[in-house]
Amino acid sequence: MTNITQEMIEDELAKITLGNKKSILEANIVEGISHKDGHIQISLYANKSNIEEIEKIGKIIEKKFTTIKGVMSITAVLTNEPAKEEKSKKLSKDKSVNKIEGVKNIIAIASGKGGVGKSTVSINLASAFSLIGKKVGILDADIHGPSIPHMLGLKGKPELNSKKKIVPFEFRGIKVMSIGFLVDEDQPVVWRGPMVHSAIKQMATDTDWGDLDILIIDMPPGTGDAQITVSQHLPLNGAIIVSTPQPVALNDAIKAIGMFKKVNIDILGIIENMSYLLLADGTKENIFGENGAKEMSKNLNIKFINEIPLDKKIRESSDNGVPFVFTELKGQINEIFISSAKEIEKILESKL
Repeated sequence: MTNITQEMIEDELAKITLGNKKSILEANIVEGISHKDGHIQISLYANKSNIEEIEKIGKIIEKKFTTIKGVMSITAVLTNEPAKEEKSKKLSKDKSVNKIEGVKNIIAIASGKGGVGKSTVSINLASAFSLIGKKVGILDADIHGPSIPHMLGLKGKPELNSKKKIVPFEFRGIKVMSIGFLVDEDQPVVWRGPMVHSAIKQMATDTDWGDLDILIIDMPPGTGDAQITVSQHLPLNGAIIVSTPQPVALNDAIKAIGMFKKVNIDILGIIENMSYLLLADGTKENIFGENGAKEMSKNLNIKFINEIPLDKKIRESSDNGVPFVFTELKGQINEIFISSAKEIEKILESKL
């Protein structure tokens, strides 16, 4: 099978032109290119004035690449990206950032898709930051499916202090807040956008976090109300994208990256979770594919932070209410989380 490369894809895209004879690469129509094992996804900018032309371009791309040897599938995705001036105006109108007193850095851990272990990564990164001497907090922003309380073995209702601020729960010095503390465990949260927006803002800004070096926001999957609220109304330093190596997860990760870009939030890096199964003899079994997130980060020019193996002990520790990092203070996987936290710290420092 012909090896599909980034250069090959760009060469083919350069041959496709708009009505003004500019190639779609010259016109900055192409937002991103992702490919793995012959499966290609091209993201295209579109707005109200050019959407019909871009839709036609998308069909041309799909028709053209279908005939190329080695291409297994091709998808052209329209991102509905506003023009730069329009985008700038919209952001200045819509974005109202709420400061969080005492918190130095805020990062969102996002995936775009459920089931990739994002919350597990969040609690273990928080634990790793704690072990290297950082003051850490976790905000569980998954209004409809909060899992952080269970994964940290925390129950009860939060109290208010003398300043009428919410007193967060604590797990081994890590400050924790979640909607799971405010509703009954078996009670579904059936809320529409405005209520989700209000709940997240209140938990973030009305909680007495104290002095934190870093607040980790565990985002829900998808790109809906909760994600937009966090991105537009909290002072994020950036986002970490978590994905497994398989194409279906990578496609949703690309959508999450696109959403953050639209609201001017930096993507600090990508973590590949469930990257491989480490067998007893030390060999790796690539159950969900190989190097998918690593290739995606390279194609999108985003920092690749680390790959985390699939390990039963990580799942068991979360089910038992203690992050894996605290259950085994030595070992390869523990070091992966610690090194990931140190790498994120370096990235944050480089942006000061």
